[in-house]
Amino acid sequence: MTSKEFIAQCKEKRTEHQEQVEVVKYLRKNKILHYAVPNGANKSRTAQRQFSAEGLMAGVPDLCIPVSNKYYHGLYIEMKRRAKTLKSCKKSVSHTKVSPEQEKWLTELNERGYYAVVCYGEDEAIEVIEEYMENRS
Repeated sequence: MTSKEFIAQCKEKRTEHQEQVEVVKYLRKNKILHYAVPNGANKSRTAQRQFSAEGLMAGVPDLCIPVSNKYYHGLYIEMKRRAKTLKSCKKSVSHTKVSPEQEKWLTELNERGYYAVVCYGEDEAIEVIEEYMENRS
C-alpha cells in the first residue's frame, strides 16, 4: 500500500447510510426480495409519535430479506459502518456499537427462527446475504 492509499483510507468517511445503499443496490441487482426499516431517520416529535403509534419500534434491524432457506425463516441485517482496523488512523469506532434495543431485537429474532446479524460494511453484508441465499431450500 502506498502512503497516498494509506492516507486516503484513513480519511475515508463512509457513513452507515452509504454502506446500506450499496447493499440495497446489490439486492436490487440480484432481484432479492427485501425492505428497509427506517428507524434511524431523523423525524420531528410529531412524526415520531405517529410512527410509534403505527408500530415503529426502536432497535429493529435495518434490512429484512423475507426469504426462507433450509435453516431460517428470513434474514435480518443491522447495518453498521465499517470499523477502522488501522491503529495508526486513530479513528473512533464508537458509532459502530450495537444499542441495547438492537441487541434485544437480534436475540429475539434469532430465538424465533430468523437469522439476525450485525454487518460492518457492505462487503460483510453482501457476503452474509450470498451465504444465506446459497442455502435456499
